[in-house]
Amino acid sequence: MLIICLYRFVVNAEAAETRRRRVFIFTSKLLACYFFSVITLFASEGLVPAGMFANHQCIQCHEKINAKLITNWRKSRHGKNDEAANCVACHGDSHNDAAVKARQDETCTGCHGGRDEPTVHSYTSSKHGLILKLEKKEWDWTQPLAQANYRTPGCAYCHMHTGEHNISASVRDMDLLQENSEEIKTVQDTVRSVCQDCHAPRYLTRLFENGEKMLAIARMKVREAKNLLLQARKNSTAEELEAVEKQYKKMQSVHLKNVYLGISHQSPDYQWWYGQPALDGDLLRIKGAISELIRIKAANGKEKDCTPTGGDGKAKPD
Repeated sequence: MLIICLYRFVVNAEAAETRRRRVFIFTSKLLACYFFSVITLFASEGLVPAGMFANHQCIQCHEKINAKLITNWRKSRHGKNDEAANCVACHGDSHNDAAVKARQDETCTGCHGGRDEPTVHSYTSSKHGLILKLEKKEWDWTQPLAQANYRTPGCAYCHMHTGEHNISASVRDMDLLQENSEEIKTVQDTVRSVCQDCHAPRYLTRLFENGEKMLAIARMKVREAKNLLLQARKNSTAEELEAVEKQYKKMQSVHLKNVYLGISHQSPDYQWWYGQPALDGDLLRIKGAISELIRIKAANGKEKDCTPTGGDGKAKPD
């Protein structure tokens, strides 16, 4: 009887979650269709101004139409970074295919380091990225970024879902050694609202749990290396530890980040090949270099102790 009750509870909970998801999907689609229809009407009536525009002109006009969109953009890293990713940079300087341009990955990857930069490569080497690369020429890029309108999500679908312009809402702070539970929940809620267009809630929960466990293991390796380095600094000079310091910096800023990118972009190559094994290699090299320093110092100390001395305590000349 207890098992039956528990089963019903789980089934009812999943049914409620499914209903909430369908309501969210329906509402998002309705709003997307509404805004698309308004824009289409304006364009057909000649109400959308033609010509070339500067960024400040875009902001002045769109702030009157949709103030929330501009506010969210200003909150994001795009809006704070000297407005590098501004209206014109992403949409072009006219209304011609402005949305289509901003939805395609090429608009994003140029600013984010190109195809070989880990932020980009971790996505392009994932299953999502490979499908997009193979099929993108066949897609209708006029469709809103919602409701699984695209078979696989690109940069804009994930980070600007349903037209959201605060891309920072789905990105964790890069100080990955810190575990901010509030930030984790906020980011996961944002990401969940995107992924549930295609994936089941239980599957997403499992991905989040596995991702946090993977990051926890990565942090342990970095913290172990940090502790070794702190001890070594007590007995060695900065010059002696220069190579070790560089290795630790790479471990924290590159390989730990690779694990995070592998998790967030679901790229096995970055979770494992460029992530966890790279951290293992860093830790082994740091341990080896510090052990070598200790052996050298110990050997030098023994040689000094064995040096023949005269009656005055000074070393005898050869």
